[in-house]
Amino acid sequence: MIFQVTAIGKNPRALEATVRSVLYWVRHTPRQTFRHLVWLVIEPDGYATAPRLYDSLRTAGVQLLIVPADYRTPLGTTGKGRALQFASEERRRLGLSEPMVWVYHQDEETCVGQDTLLGIAEFVRRTDVYLGTGVILYPIDWKGSASHIQELTRSYDDWRVLDSMIHPGNHTAGFHGSHFLVRADVEDSIGWDADGYAPAEDLLFEIRLRREFGNVCGLLKGFAYEKGAFTISDQLHQRRRWVHGVLHAIGRAPGVPRRRRLTLAYSAISWFSALPSVAILVASIALRYGPMLLVTGVFTGFVWTSMVLAYVEGYRLHARYVDGRPSILRMTFAGILGALVDVTAPWYALLTRPSLGDFIPKDLPAPRKASAPARRPSAGRTSPGAS
Repeated sequence: MIFQVTAIGKNPRALEATVRSVLYWVRHTPRQTFRHLVWLVIEPDGYATAPRLYDSLRTAGVQLLIVPADYRTPLGTTGKGRALQFASEERRRLGLSEPMVWVYHQDEETCVGQDTLLGIAEFVRRTDVYLGTGVILYPIDWKGSASHIQELTRSYDDWRVLDSMIHPGNHTAGFHGSHFLVRADVEDSIGWDADGYAPAEDLLFEIRLRREFGNVCGLLKGFAYEKGAFTISDQLHQRRRWVHGVLHAIGRAPGVPRRRRLTLAYSAISWFSALPSVAILVASIALRYGPMLLVTGVFTGFVWTSMVLAYVEGYRLHARYVDGRPSILRMTFAGILGALVDVTAPWYALLTRPSLGDFIPKDLPAPRKASAPARRPSAGRTSPGAS
């Protein structure tokens, strides 16, 4: 089992917490059925931000892979895909691209818990699937801000994503680039190389895997523990990258089946339609235009009910992992603000140029307390319903 954390490296404290969560829980989780390696794949400028920290992780047993500045893939992909392709080629060189080797992919802030490792141990015993993915929670550095409240809906939406993944014929967008497990030989046969910059390299990888191997995805039990964007601006930039990734897959990405482009287009249209729908609702109320309300009211009840349900169920998933319970009033206003940012994001993406990677800060401005998130109960307790 290779626990692979792939990132630029400019959020060193978040990366350290992620890596140490793996190092801690592989030593404190019973019934493991695998040997493990921990790979940290970063860029040279990321290493330069905290060389002593990264060297200390290497001393702790982490395999530190710094992507050479002059490394080029055959198709010239850039961004995260370049680093992922480098790691794939390194596995082949080391003879680790085998059916008995699995790779668990983590972003820089993807902490694991005991439930995560138990889920992995159970999954790798299966022979009918090549890729597994599960639910991500966002309790790390939880502040209850608008951006953090909005992340509650993402955890709830993971159930839709999982349904899309494990059943044929329902291939909408939403695949995560972290907290997924894939057999090494399968990943390396597909690769991460793309023509130029692919804003959503994870989505393209999932599309290629389905195209080559069919319906071979399964449910990975156990949560992963991440952190949401700290500010509304970061949230907007993060969502912009996702929008550009979906649009790239619909339009310019080679090898995407026509049927899949149509389902992705449906996902994109649904997202783009959110802001006009809100504008029409507000305008109809402000102008007292009753007939418009009669028409839109047929759908409004379903939409608002679904949104409230996403917040409520998302919070239930997070409740035991976050400190303090925000008031209903605060959650309501924060939820509305966070939702408005999300509905604005696709239009913002159309009006602004893509930014390479849209770097999102994941380290708090001030140093954190001595205890690492890996050992905190919020990122380590086994969830009875997940493991």
